Amino acid sequence: MKKSTFTTIVLVALAFMGSSPSHAKLLQILHTNDTHSYLDNSTHSTTRGGMARLKALMNMYKAQAEAQGIKTIAVDAGDFLEGNIYYMARDGRATFNIHNEMGYDIGTLGNHDYQMGSAELDKILGEIDLNFSLIVANMDASSKFKNISSKIKPYKEINIDGTKIAFLGLTTDEIFYKWRLARGAVKNPIDVAQEYEKELKNRGNDFIIALTHIGVLRDVKLAEKTKYIDLIVGGHSHTALYEPVYGENKKKVKVPIVQAGMHTEYLGRLVVDLVKGKPLKIVSYELVPVKMDSAMADPEMTELVKEADTELDASYGQDWLSEKVGYSDLKPGDTLGARKWAFFITDALKEKAGADIAIHAPEMNGSNYPVGDITRRTILNSMPRVFEFDQKYGWDIYTTRIKGAWLRLTLDALSYFGQPLTFSGIKMEYERGPFGFKIRTITVNGKKVNPFKTYTVAFTEGIIRGAEGIDPRTVAILRHPKNTNHKIWATMEEKIKNSTEPLSQICDDGHTMMWPDR
Repeated sequence: MKKSTFTTIVLVALAFMGSSPSHAKLLQILHTNDTHSYLDNSTHSTTRGGMARLKALMNMYKAQAEAQGIKTIAVDAGDFLEGNIYYMARDGRATFNIHNEMGYDIGTLGNHDYQMGSAELDKILGEIDLNFSLIVANMDASSKFKNISSKIKPYKEINIDGTKIAFLGLTTDEIFYKWRLARGAVKNPIDVAQEYEKELKNRGNDFIIALTHIGVLRDVKLAEKTKYIDLIVGGHSHTALYEPVYGENKKKVKVPIVQAGMHTEYLGRLVVDLVKGKPLKIVSYELVPVKMDSAMADPEMTELVKEADTELDASYGQDWLSEKVGYSDLKPGDTLGARKWAFFITDALKEKAGADIAIHAPEMNGSNYPVGDITRRTILNSMPRVFEFDQKYGWDIYTTRIKGAWLRLTLDALSYFGQPLTFSGIKMEYERGPFGFKIRTITVNGKKVNPFKTYTVAFTEGIIRGAEGIDPRTVAILRHPKNTNHKIWATMEEKIKNSTEPLSQICDDGHTMMWPDR
């Protein structure tokens, strides 16, 4: 947006509200979320996104606002670490350092910001001098993690020309992720918000802004269950909200909710009017595409991204990463592309392990399916998941053996949690019930399940370690799963090289996708 356009919007809005620039309490909020180590560009694009373009755009809007006498607060709603192979550069430190140099004032943590575990997160925080306030009110880390305890606060209070504003940080408490923190110490964000909003009001804050990583649907519930939250800046659901959505709070006031998509595709830009004793008013709001012509790339950030590339090349080998191993005929923006790629990964698991059935969680690969030439870097980026940083070549593949009679119970248990899953070798018909999905029929490789037969089931390390982290009894229930020592990335490469079927031709035959609305 040009400076003249920005000025026009602000002045027109002020006139509409019956205010003058000298009396208005305007604040510009720049917001991002779910950048997931997309340091160079966004998904399936070389001209869109990237931290250097994003920072240049942020700096431009800060300067425009300052010229109008408007202060800016830049915030990030979490998941800035795991999600791209750049995460592996210097064991997460390269991305964290870049995030630290972006010019944010306040940030929260998402579930992918602590998948390395409490001990490693504590080390990272001990090595980096934070340039922004890191806030998470509902994370209860053990006192033995001194850096987590000292550097992560529940909220941040600021004063804008005599108006006191509190930012309250909240992250998801989903059981599938929080086990990676010591003792799974993430409390219900809505319960915690109800406690803190009272405290923050008693501390004399005129406005409370929730910086959340819980997803749009829960953001609406958060608004409905609280009294004093005036604005929610969110993340986690990767939702590009081109207009704010609203939740009506307990005082029957509509609370605006904003979110800026994912993978550095957009910068959220919000100008609000803050008048003590009155509801927060939105003066203007837009999602600004982060693209080649939006602003010149920030030179310092460009160099930091190049350094991250150099570190990856040193770790893996530039020739090894860039070697072509196959081709994908999937297209960018294909609504079925992520589904077909998830089936491909699930088939690869099944074939490599010699299993009857394979189970995969498609959210582990997300939307970054390969398009065009497939290199090893493409493979790593299409499923960029590790727990410990020494898992340099991805998760291992595990197998277990389950009697047919137990198979139905196991699948019923998985469906109860409502976690998106893909299956290879199994066809299921299911329906939604009041307590999750209810499975009606199951066939394995075209045949009815034999309750007396033992079936071999393959899955990634992410599923078995996640299940064990959630409930240690899982290992006993699954009869002590076996590590095949096959690596998932190498397995995917092998199948790509040996496959004669175009990825676009992968269909639902022999597969099941359980992807509930969330």
